[in-house]
Amino acid sequence: MPEPLPALVRTLAEEALLLARTLHEASEAQFQPALTPKPREDTSERSRGGHGDPVGDTVADPRRLALRAQVVAGEVLLESAVRALIVTRRRVDRALASWNGE
Repeated sequence: MPEPLPALVRTLAEEALLLARTLHEASEAQFQPALTPKPREDTSERSRGGHGDPVGDTVADPRRLALRAQVVAGEVLLESAVRALIVTRRRVDRALASWNGE
């Protein structure tokens, strides 16, 4: 049985606000290196020197890329949800007006 309308509206509003808060928190993090060190493969060899590439490591970090993908998906979902709500509200308004003989 579907939830009553007020409960659905409350749940929708709460989830949209929670997603917006999480997206806000992730907005800068998605372009930064992860706070925890990147797991290294076990090896018995010592480093042979050379120079690290912090920019390249950050850009290619799979955890950062996964976060970025989810932020984009969340933003797209919110935008499409707003458009769908607007379109649906207008359709219901028109149908109600027609039902009222307007």
